[in-house]
Amino acid sequence: MTKVAKLVINVFSVFVMWFLYWLTQPTLSMAYAGGFFFIGICVIIVAANLSIWFLDTGMEDYWLYPIGIAVVLFIIVQIIGMIGSMPLFHATFMQKQIGEVETIEYSDMIKQIDNSQIPIVDEALANKQADKKIGEDIALGSRVQLGDGAIQEVNGEIMYVIPLEHTGFFKWNTNRSTPGYITVSASNPNKVNFITELNGEKINILYQESAYFSYDLKRHIRKQGFTNVGLTEYTFEIDDTGRPYWVVTTYQNRTLWDSPEATGVVIVDAQTGETKWYATGDTPDWVDIIQPKSFVENQIDNWGKLVHGVFNFSNQDKIQKTNLTLTVYVDGDCYYFTGMTSVGSDESCVGFIMVNTRTKKAQMCYMSGATEDAAMKSAEGLVSDFGYTSTEPLPLNVNGIPTYVVALKDEEGLIKSYAMVNVENYSIAAKGNSLAEASRAYVQAVARNSTTYVVSSDEAYGYTYEGKVKRISSVVEEGSTYYYIVVEGEEDKIFVASYMVSEKLSITRDGDTVKITYVDDKNGTVDIVGFDNIAFAIPISEDQEKRNELDEGTSVLEQESTTVTDVNPELNEETWESLTEEEKAKLLEQLSNN
Repeated sequence: MTKVAKLVINVFSVFVMWFLYWLTQPTLSMAYAGGFFFIGICVIIVAANLSIWFLDTGMEDYWLYPIGIAVVLFIIVQIIGMIGSMPLFHATFMQKQIGEVETIEYSDMIKQIDNSQIPIVDEALANKQADKKIGEDIALGSRVQLGDGAIQEVNGEIMYVIPLEHTGFFKWNTNRSTPGYITVSASNPNKVNFITELNGEKINILYQESAYFSYDLKRHIRKQGFTNVGLTEYTFEIDDTGRPYWVVTTYQNRTLWDSPEATGVVIVDAQTGETKWYATGDTPDWVDIIQPKSFVENQIDNWGKLVHGVFNFSNQDKIQKTNLTLTVYVDGDCYYFTGMTSVGSDESCVGFIMVNTRTKKAQMCYMSGATEDAAMKSAEGLVSDFGYTSTEPLPLNVNGIPTYVVALKDEEGLIKSYAMVNVENYSIAAKGNSLAEASRAYVQAVARNSTTYVVSSDEAYGYTYEGKVKRISSVVEEGSTYYYIVVEGEEDKIFVASYMVSEKLSITRDGDTVKITYVDDKNGTVDIVGFDNIAFAIPISEDQEKRNELDEGTSVLEQESTTVTDVNPELNEETWESLTEEEKAKLLEQLSNN
């Protein structure tokens, strides 16, 4: 082989290495598996070129040595890296990587919110609504497609923000930018906006993953000095003014090529390309997600499975996350939420864990309950005749009751109904055409099965009230009759009861004296859990009397395990007046501390 031929091969090899880097944009660091693989391939190519120069020099017997040594070293280092990253050598660190997991109550983990603010729209429905919006402009639909959207909170409203991507190279070459993004409300699928202007200026998104050459997002970030930094989780977000950005997590591996840990984010202005890195503690408040879901899921599993090291073959105290990891918002903060189940368990949870998507602060609530999959199956069972499918369940407090809330969708992906499933007993479930209707039916279902659940919130209060009916009317919803009652002395409340609460509801009229037991969460209409029309005394058998005696103490307000506060205003006032000044001061101090 002539020297010219060898030089040509060398030059071509250099071009191949450059092209591979330009095409894949790997992390140029041996601390990452992808970076090692690329560098190793380049070393093998260089060794192969060196081997070529041994030909026709009298050293033909040694020409395979350089490439052989390079391949052997590549394999050895690869094996060392894979084995050295195993939990066998880092079990203690991996188990504690999630950090200290704080134990809290469910009521503190998931706050109660108004039905109108429940983010019931899932990603699939959001994309479907956004796609319809694009379809309204035929010319636009032919040049762009939906990118990967992300749920986020913007100015107090939870929404999906979805970018527009180029449909191919030629469309990109013609247009170079896409004209805005689409937002879909997470609580109202019909609230869809196509944002094309900001402060009177048109939006032109130049930098994105579907762009080419220097406008390719990853390539642009690498050119800004991030060649040897791990990059992951490319998320499209907007700030509080609506300006679009790309938020990319930077990370380092903590155990050779495993146990990745977020170190901060690179924020790229989607229009100008301006790039800036922020450490995890300095990231702007409008950025919702710093910790990638895959990182957190892996760390949760390590925390649960490596509790006694890798040689815990009896599975003692092992727990693992369930199949679903939800993104939820509590008091403006974003969290990953998932159930935890014993290793080998399918339908039952031992608790729930919630991890802040910015700080990675982890909180665990220990309580037995249904997994998300079990809740979805229970909800789908309510509408099995229609074949509706359930969205991923959203954990909420409903009148102080730990509850999964889902939307039920038809084959077209449109919401047709809603369902609520009790977390602690997924056989208790109810549906409705609206969230309010589902909530009413659900509370009544819980009341009928009150021996099987625990109310877990200090935000709901139980009352017993006796008075005259001022107005009563009924309405039929999905084949079930509901009674709406206004009583004298409580005109600021509308009481709602299912016909199954009491047979006396159907014969109650205006002016009748009634005794009502109800739960009030200060969040709209009031659900009745017990009802008696004092004007009518229906005789019952001795067997029924015995049954009633056995059932004493099992109602919503009588269970020892419930934290619904039983309120008797008159008795409370008498008790307060009977206290000494010292006792009153002590009680007030206890309440303030709580």
